[in-house]
Amino acid sequence: MADLATLAPTGGGRLGHFLPYLLRRRLRAVLWPADGGERTMALLLLAIMMAYGAGFGFLLNHSNSLHESTDFMPRMLVGLNATWLASALLVDFMPSLRPVARVVPEHYPVSARRNVLAAFLLDLITLRRILVLATLLVALAVAPRHALVPGFSLLLVLGATVFSFNLRLLVALRRWRHPLMLAHLASLGLMLWWLTHPEARYSTPLGVAMAVLPWLLGVVQLYWLGPYFSSRYLPDEVATTPIPSASRSLLARLSPEHRAYFARVWSLLLMGMVLKVVTMGIISLAEANGKLKSLALFYLAMVPLVGFTNINNNLFGFMRTLIANEIQRLGLTRRVLALYLRLVLPVMLLECLLTGALMLGLFPRSFWSYLGLLPLGAGALTSLGLWGSLYQAKVVVKVENFNSNKNASMLMNFATIGMAVALYALPSWWARIALALVITASAYWPIRAVLRNDGSLRRRLWRGIGA
Repeated sequence: MADLATLAPTGGGRLGHFLPYLLRRRLRAVLWPADGGERTMALLLLAIMMAYGAGFGFLLNHSNSLHESTDFMPRMLVGLNATWLASALLVDFMPSLRPVARVVPEHYPVSARRNVLAAFLLDLITLRRILVLATLLVALAVAPRHALVPGFSLLLVLGATVFSFNLRLLVALRRWRHPLMLAHLASLGLMLWWLTHPEARYSTPLGVAMAVLPWLLGVVQLYWLGPYFSSRYLPDEVATTPIPSASRSLLARLSPEHRAYFARVWSLLLMGMVLKVVTMGIISLAEANGKLKSLALFYLAMVPLVGFTNINNNLFGFMRTLIANEIQRLGLTRRVLALYLRLVLPVMLLECLLTGALMLGLFPRSFWSYLGLLPLGAGALTSLGLWGSLYQAKVVVKVENFNSNKNASMLMNFATIGMAVALYALPSWWARIALALVITASAYWPIRAVLRNDGSLRRRLWRGIGA
């Protein structure tokens, strides 16, 4: 009862000292996670982004002396601002909507409006947003004479964050046809217009309006729809995504392992395929128009990164029931390795075939030589996925958690991305083949540990999947 008194003092519905506790806990979980590998990667990313911010500030201070081209800086700023806007929006909407949920349980005497405010403050604290904000704040400190440039980028990021929260709150309340929905979309249109017209006559006042409008709409939404942010109006959360009826007959023909796998991750796999098709289509159009400046994005679109960084780097975490039953009955045997290969290899083969078809159909012959990178990347990714599934297994609480590293080890995800970048950046095919063979051959050690039924690995995997 004392906690309730602290949570809701006289005057009713205030969070009291509970919200600062939640904010500190969320910030600590993001920047200082319990896992040592994730903590190291989070701090390393923060240091890298702050270094990028310092470099951005240096460019602003020396833009006239470093670049004779007068249109270099405007084009660079448009690209950077587009990246900031995409990072602020896509992580909340792809491949599924990031839900807005109440901060405290319903039985606590906290008003619905204050729950909305608390949910918004906690929603702000994500690793990606902290990295972007740190980059812009460092640039602001390094280049104070050009404070308007990173300052407007900062306002764009914050405005996009508020827009994202406002829109997702409407979705959570099932207000699809609410008048505020059109107002939010209009604020997004203003952001996009300002982004694509940096040198327009009224660019500065429209930039201020672009940054302020989402906040004003958020205040209106808070007082208009805030009282409905309670369990009486919020829909019940669904643990798994329902499978379309057209796919059920196909799943019925598969083995039990494949049925369990696809029933759990079909939406993530489908989104990965859609992203691949869209990205390679855009790149092919840019190449046809002579606007393709770099092949980095092209190669990263080729490699099946989405499937591994979201699913197969933690395959045994997704297949928790099957692997826990296997460990309890027989321990670590070759059946565990066979399960991994049966589930991963067909998906890998399908994605490689899709990539090959897109390459042959959309790109000229000069690009076809890159098809040789598919088997190299596939072997290395399979090896790294086995390492991650065995030694960095994690409990999967929510399947569609694309906007964070909750479902897979951040360390393994960055190792996967780093491997793909290294294969692209190496100057010769012999170096690429050597690197891919070394990474693929490293699977010898986890395979050997499984075949020996290693006790420490067995206990680590058991704890990792939360069995």
